[in-house]
Amino acid sequence: MDRRIRRLCRAIIVSAALLFSLMPYGQLFWKHALAGSGFCSPWGYSPSSLVRIHVLDVGKADAIVLESGGCTALLDAGTYADGEYVVDYLLRQGISCLDYAIMSHPDSDHIGGMAQVMQEIPTALFLQSAGWAEGGAAYDSLDIALGKGKVPRRVLSAGDLFPLGDATVQVLGPLRTYEGTNNNSLVLRVCYGDFAALLCGDIEEEAELDLLKSGQDLSAQLLKVAHHGSSTSTTERFVQAVLPQVAVISVGPDNNGLPREGPLSRLEGAGVEIYRTDTDGDMIFAFDGTTIFIDTVR
Repeated sequence: MDRRIRRLCRAIIVSAALLFSLMPYGQLFWKHALAGSGFCSPWGYSPSSLVRIHVLDVGKADAIVLESGGCTALLDAGTYADGEYVVDYLLRQGISCLDYAIMSHPDSDHIGGMAQVMQEIPTALFLQSAGWAEGGAAYDSLDIALGKGKVPRRVLSAGDLFPLGDATVQVLGPLRTYEGTNNNSLVLRVCYGDFAALLCGDIEEEAELDLLKSGQDLSAQLLKVAHHGSSTSTTERFVQAVLPQVAVISVGPDNNGLPREGPLSRLEGAGVEIYRTDTDGDMIFAFDGTTIFIDTVR
């Protein structure tokens, strides 16, 4: 009798496990469990994807990982409290070193976590814009981390290009020195063939207008929305110039109620598919030469 009961219990457990595996949450669980064991990627894209852009869920802050052709860059690293999460994410993705660490501008929600990343992840080159004012605790910590690791620095200016594996990164801005740190953000366009991603830091309307006047190609399939969806950015003219298929907003709960309705409505009016870290979690946007794959944790 005991043997029959044990067999029945095992059959019930196996049946329940199979049923769970067929459900959407079960499939997601096993997908990430296998990835954590190193057997496969949890994401839907092909391993042969030529460009991969990871947007990390670090609240109202920015941390973006760029990959192409075996080359990896980190653009911003969230707040000081996000440093550990960014390091952990990189290691979970099998990224144990960086070709580039890039700071868009020196605000603490972009620069804060970079010191820890630089201390724990070997980095070949640190890139920054010319238009930022040095100073503050976050910058000082990063300055110390760079000095200890003796990581070389390079100042980027509009018009510069640098390779990212099979892709090329164009520096579109800042086009001049602005009074505030936000408009002095690096504006980067990651290009591979017919694919482009436009990464805008925290630029506001003034810098957007200068980019429009410059006549540079701003078109992109993927737009990283500037300034966490603030009403000071993502103007109608800018959206029409970029005309992205997909937009991603790095945002979290705060007193400013971001993202604001204005930027959202302008993107929606242009038929743009919108993703948000506060609702979608960590995301990977991957391009394999013909198709953009989008996968989210949630």
